[in-house]
Amino acid sequence: MENNVNAHEIHPDGLLRLTLFEGQARAFLIESTHLVERARSIHHLSRTATAALGRTLTLTSVLGAMLKGENESVTVRVEGDGPAGLMLAVGKPDGTVKGFVSHPFEDVPRRGEKLDVGGLVGHTGTLTVIKDLRLKDPYIGQVPLVSGEIGEDFAMYFTSSEQTPSLVSVGVLVADEVVSAGGLVIQLMPGASESCIASIENSAGMFMDISKTMRDYHLEGACEQLLTHLEPVVLDRLPVCYRCGCSREKVEDMLMTLGEKELGDMIKEQNGAQVDCHFCNTVRRFSADDLNNLILRLKREGQTNV
Repeated sequence: MENNVNAHEIHPDGLLRLTLFEGQARAFLIESTHLVERARSIHHLSRTATAALGRTLTLTSVLGAMLKGENESVTVRVEGDGPAGLMLAVGKPDGTVKGFVSHPFEDVPRRGEKLDVGGLVGHTGTLTVIKDLRLKDPYIGQVPLVSGEIGEDFAMYFTSSEQTPSLVSVGVLVADEVVSAGGLVIQLMPGASESCIASIENSAGMFMDISKTMRDYHLEGACEQLLTHLEPVVLDRLPVCYRCGCSREKVEDMLMTLGEKELGDMIKEQNGAQVDCHFCNTVRRFSADDLNNLILRLKREGQTNV
């Protein structure tokens, strides 16, 4: 009998938080196949753009998992001199992430058998991480791009901006759709022994093709294949997914912040308004009557701006 069950449904995306060598290091292992496929489908990404944005989303999800407060968030901006333009991703502690690339249809020739992510992103530019920790000012860390391949650039960020020596592996295997995607971040804790450091450094070659490892073994299997010799202890498993979170109600709230005068100008000049979401490609249209209703709400709530 033919089996119509989708293998991806059996193996949902997720992120494992682990300690290694009795707490001398910590690790984040993520399977992000559905997440990246969702981004590819929403933005109609080229293959190389799928790999580039997919890697960025995967590691932004890891950064989100490192946050403590439920209302905190992290925004990653990758701005290189390649044809992709700006890549932006936003992650939260609940495992949700969203993002976009300025030029989703752009592509570049392969580099041998591999997609040339660095060629699409560019080799010169910056990686900026902005953490909203619900304090007065956000934390902002910025490093120059190392290669535009994303994994090396994040490793530079962790080591330079956060002073945390880190091993980073990330990959996306894509055909017409995303076959598999995932990442691994291992970070040394203060006081890690020389033997711990050596074991992790000597294992780096095992982590190189993380997307194929996820394809063959999925999350828990990949943990066993890659990390068993590093004495892993799983602290928890976090579901991860691509989620925008925008809604018509939130857009209405945003429009109301413009005030009565600007809403009135929109009615006179455009007979309404159109708001496009970069993260989910949703287009929301507001008629003149819709905007007049928002003006009435402003008056009722005493928020009229002139």
